[in-house]
Amino acid sequence: MVRVTLLGPQRTAAGARAAVAELVPDGPVAAVNAGWRERESDTGELDDVLGGRLRNLELHRRWHQVLESDPVLAAAEQRLGERLEALRTAYRVRLRAALDAVRAVRRQVGDAEVARDADADALAALRALESWHLAQGRRLRAEHRDEVGLARRPAVAEHRAEVAHLLSGSGGLVVAGGHVGVLLHVLELFALRGAVAGPVITWSAGAMALAERVVLFHDHPPRGERPPEVHADGLGLYAGVLPFPHARRRLRLDEPDRMSLLARRLAPSRAVLLPDGARLDLEHGVLPRSAPRLDPTGLVTTGVTG
Repeated sequence: MVRVTLLGPQRTAAGARAAVAELVPDGPVAAVNAGWRERESDTGELDDVLGGRLRNLELHRRWHQVLESDPVLAAAEQRLGERLEALRTAYRVRLRAALDAVRAVRRQVGDAEVARDADADALAALRALESWHLAQGRRLRAEHRDEVGLARRPAVAEHRAEVAHLLSGSGGLVVAGGHVGVLLHVLELFALRGAVAGPVITWSAGAMALAERVVLFHDHPPRGERPPEVHADGLGLYAGVLPFPHARRRLRLDEPDRMSLLARRLAPSRAVLLPDGARLDLEHGVLPRSAPRLDPTGLVTTGVTG
């Protein structure tokens, strides 16, 4: 299993600088900052963090280059995007109803035994909805790959080979944050999961994209209210942990009932908070006991007792 180190948001980049110096002491450091989209080439600060050893994989540039050279694939990607958006709309409509059902049971059912059984059944229905959404997204993406023969398309195959070559000559990989949807798409398009061997250091949206599932969350959005959403399968470089960067700014941690429901939705995966300055080394995929996580009661705890 690839060694993965999760970092909190890098406001000063001190944590990333220290982690890279320790875990990748020699050789070039491959980097993915495609989540920055049009700013992908603005790598001065990132190169400084990597000690002047940056090897940018330029996945955002490669993606657009592929689409420009292959209009058939570009049209197929647009169709896939439209179908996924329709799926997300259906999921969001059903999600609100499923969440309302769980909360209403807790508020309105007075008999403790009846409430417990109803709560468990309502939660099971909610988790079934999450599984349905993931499975449907998986199916749509698989159909897209099969219909266009993605791996066999010359432009895709060429860039995948180049990316794999760059990774093989690097001491490790850094995955920065940005737009998690774009990041996840290009990581999958260029088949990074099978090409990564060395240590991986990641933060913010990068940490989210590399998990088993991507959970979108923001309890304080600019407009309206949007509950956390199980968005898609992640790259799956580590298991059993779902990271929540910026959690103290973006989750209502002072509302235990709300956080309890989130933790129970995601179980058995652990909802782990990644505050500024955090560092979690997942040795063999094992979460450090000191890692802050949401427990089933909705409180922030660690695995350390006493």
